[in-house]
Parts: sequence; structure tokens; C-alpha cells
Amino acid sequence: MTIEKIKIKNFKVFKNVSFTLNKEINIFTGVNNSGKTTVLEAIALWNECFNKLIKQSLRKDTKLNLLKGDYRLGDKTQNYFNFEDIVSIRSPYYDDIFYNLDNSEPIEIEMTLNNNQNSINICFEISSARGSNYNIKLLDKEDFDYPKFNNFFEIFPNPLNTIFASPIANLILNEEFVTDPILNEKISRRESIKVLRNRLYNLNDDIFLEFEKALSLILGNDVKLNKNGDKKKDIAKNLSLVGSGTIQIIEILLSIFTQKKELNIILLDEPDSHIHRDIQKKLIQVLSKNTKNTQIFITTHNESFIRSAKPDYVFHLEGDAIKDYMSIVFKTPAKIKIGLQPSKQLKVLQSLGYESSLDFINALESDRLFLIEGQTESTYLDIIIEKFTTLLYKYLDSLDIQCDRDDINTLLKNEIDSLIDNKKENLPNRNIFSSDNDRTLSEIKEFHRSKLNNKDLSTLATKDDIETIISNIIKKYNSIDSYNYFEKLLAFVELDTYFDEWNLMIEKFEI
Repeated sequence: MTIEKIKIKNFKVFKNVSFTLNKEINIFTGVNNSGKTTVLEAIALWNECFNKLIKQSLRKDTKLNLLKGDYRLGDKTQNYFNFEDIVSIRSPYYDDIFYNLDNSEPIEIEMTLNNNQNSINICFEISSARGSNYNIKLLDKEDFDYPKFNNFFEIFPNPLNTIFASPIANLILNEEFVTDPILNEKISRRESIKVLRNRLYNLNDDIFLEFEKALSLILGNDVKLNKNGDKKKDIAKNLSLVGSGTIQIIEILLSIFTQKKELNIILLDEPDSHIHRDIQKKLIQVLSKNTKNTQIFITTHNESFIRSAKPDYVFHLEGDAIKDYMSIVFKTPAKIKIGLQPSKQLKVLQSLGYESSLDFINALESDRLFLIEGQTESTYLDIIIEKFTTLLYKYLDSLDIQCDRDDINTLLKNEIDSLIDNKKENLPNRNIFSSDNDRTLSEIKEFHRSKLNNKDLSTLATKDDIETIISNIIKKYNSIDSYNYFEKLLAFVELDTYFDEWNLMIEKFEI
């Protein structure tokens, strides 16, 4: 089961936003106060509303299409909860959870859940009530499909497990071992670090071994935590000896190795605070491999953590109160005039202030490098052909050679037609993807052939082809053998007519 989409209205910094989510990992980044932690709090609040309202129906309700024993969300009447009892978010004052502190507009948080067979929308409304209470209810409860709801989940009344882990402060030296209800309350109050030893000790033996393997893989050495001896001493001793970075990783791993429910929602607020950049890559890999029935939501400012993640995972929050967000993989990157063509994360990182050496770091850590001469090269060729008559006329005139523009146009047409015929007869005959994929090769040829049929040379013409066209035409007027006509024509380009990049080309040719 996964959360496909979340819609948030009138909650803290968000007026009306939505997020189309990745089913494995979702990483939220952006400048301060852009709403990163607010997204995590909205998810946590939705889950708290679910747990507060879920209850079993004591009798049949034909109006809501409920049978006796079915589960419903909330009472028929008002559902009041004191604001101090809302533990999933940190809001010291009553109005803090409302957009612009205005409690006249109710909060709406809607989740679209998918269980691999179908999906369901569940929306909770939180409004201001009398005194210091919030009125929390299922939105449009009269039209809610309760039969679908009761068939959608298998584990009632708590099919979802949400853990909200905040940055590690200091590990408590003398941690008391507590009962499960107290343990769950600490986690719900975002105080999971206070019961870290409890959580570690409660892992069954098989899961504990998997936990140690994952921890060893991330840290790059064999890690053993003794939990077979005295419950209160051995684990406490082990954890007291490790550094803050290791504690941070243990906290994160505990979140994904806990007892599984239908959907385990892991909320990690800046989990990379004390973790080395190389270890962050391994952490991402471990998180990706352990996401069955688990969906992870992370906030971060960390450059390396962002670059280590797939673009599918990364969401860039820009402080908009109204927006539909998707991961950066769907965004068209800004065009880069010079330098290395970066990953999709570059624009995000630049917005966070990471600008120096990013191109170089991306090149060092990339899986593949594609080297091209320049993204505007085809534009240069198109303009030269388009303006060829004028350029060539000026060039021949500088040599005191009499010529006619119409004649030049005729010669140009003949040369281009000849080039097109030649290209048609010599389409790419080698498969650039694999030696035995005839279908791909056929599609490549068909693509180029369709371009050539429309007299479009942009996909196949090279500077050498342009040089040949120019040379053949000039030889019609001037018998003197020469070379580099392509470069010579550039000198007759009027710079103010085109674009600044012409300067770079001409300077290069003049060196």
C-alpha cells in the first residue's frame, strides 16, 4: 500500500497545495520556511486524525451503508479534541496550525491511498470549535464509501504505522525501559530518540540480524550490538560508545525495521545532520531496498544527500502557498550555455546556495558522461543555411567577384538537394544501442529519412557538410583553391542581428 497523493488546504504555510508522490522515497528540499517540515506534519496529522476517529460500529447504519461490526471514521455528531492533545505536530498555540493563523477557514488534508488493487480518498477537516478544541471530522462523510473502506484495509483498527523521527540531539544516558503503549506514545510525540534502546531491544532476532547487516553496510565495517545479555546494561553500554552520526543512522534504520503494518509511513526530518557524505549514498541505497509496505518522507538541505537521490525522489519546495508539486524529474532543466550539463538536481542545489564546483562534482560522481560540442551548434548551422545567400554575397563581394543573389540561391538549392540525396543513400548503418537490435536501427533510419524528406538536415548535417556546400558554390565563381570557407563566412555575420554566442564562435576561429 502506498500514498499516491496528498492535498493540503489552509494548513500552516500552505493555502492549497498537492503532492503527487513516489511510492518509495520522497525527499523535500527548499529554502527555510518553504514548507518542508509542514508536509511531514500534514501527513502525521492526517494519520493522527485517522487514529482518533476510527471506531467500530455497534449497530447497523443504513444511511451510511454500515453493517454492525464495520469500522467508521468519527461519530455522527461533533468530534471535539483539545488542541493540547494533538501530538503529531508542534504548535504551542491554538491558531498555529491554520494558514496565516486564521482559524476561520478549516484545514483539509486528503490522502489518496492505493493497495495495488484500487485506490481510496480519505479527507479530514480540522476546524475551530468552542474553547480550545478542534472539531475533527471526515469530510463529506454522508457520501463516503464505507463498504469500500472496510474492504480496502485488512488490519483494523490501525492499518497504518507512522513514525516521525526528528534530528538527533543527545542520547539519553539512563533510558528507562517502558511498556508498548508508552513506547508508541513517545514515537507519536516525535520523541523516538528517548526510547531508542527500547525500540532496538524489541526487534525480534531475525529482524535484529537484518538490522545489523544494514548498519554494517552503511558504515562500511562489521557492527555488532549486544542484546543477549542484561537488557538494561548491554545495549546501553554499546550505544553510549558510538558517535552522533551512528546514532542518527540507527534511529533511521529502526524506523524501517520496526513491526510492519499495511503501510508504514516513515517521516524523517533532516536525517543527514551528522552523517558523512559518502555514507549518505549507502543510506539512500538501504532505504530504497527496504521500502516494501513502507513509504519514506524526508526533509533535507544537504547537497550530497540530494545529489545521491534519484530525481524521481526529489521535490523542490519554492515557498508557494498554492501549487501542485511533482518530483523534479518532470521539470525541464534550465539551458546551460557553457560547462558540463548537470543533473536535474543542479537547479535545486543552486536555489539552496550550493553553487561552487557543482558541475565538477557532478562529473566525478556521475554514472555516465555525455560529451557534446554545444547545445546551440545546430542553431548555428540552421542560421548559416538560412542566411547563406546574404553571407556568401558579402564574402564574394569582398573578393571583387561579380555574382547574382538568385544564382547563389539556385546553386544553394542544388547543393542541398545533392546532400540530401547522399544522406538518404547513406543513412546510419550501425546500431548505436546494440549490435543485434534491428528494430531500433530501422526506427533510427526512418526518423532520419522523414527529416530528409522534409528537407531538414538538422539531425545529420555536420560542419564538414556545410563546408562542402560553401566550397562547391564558391568554386563556381572563383577557381582559386582554398579552405575553411565556413569560418570565413562567419566574419560577415552582423552580430547585433543574431545572438551573443556568435562572438564566442568568431573569437575561436580568429585565434
